[in-house]
Amino acid sequence: MIQTHTVKLFDDKELNYLRLTYEGVDKEDITKELQFNSKREHTEMERLILNKLSVTNLYNAYRRAFNLQLIDRDDFMTTDIKKEASIFSKKIMETLFSAGISDKEKELKIYLALLDFHMKIEYSYLLKKEDKETETSLKVVR
Repeated sequence: MIQTHTVKLFDDKELNYLRLTYEGVDKEDITKELQFNSKREHTEMERLILNKLSVTNLYNAYRRAFNLQLIDRDDFMTTDIKKEASIFSKKIMETLFSAGISDKEKELKIYLALLDFHMKIEYSYLLKKEDKETETSLKVVR
């Protein structure tokens, strides 16, 4: 059986959510910017985006969104590793010293921040590599 995937139309809020999550913006700031009323809206928004793109995780959603030109690749190809490391280390330090959450919650938040950092750097690298390969193949064709 051949599977077909269709991409449904996105509204501005969904595209902004996709862009902001890729940029590593934390959920509290996303809640403010997109005027969410509850944390549950994050889960619903992610589920909606994954369904519309016919993917199972955000990493694949970003890749498909770039391929479909739903979000601009050039915005994400200039990742400054030092800047990103600084942003994520601040998040980690805030988590470490935050009161009122258990050690397990802290571990999970730190783990998720590190995954976000890894994904951002890795994806930026892959995009740069892909563009260099395209440039090289274009030069060979000429």
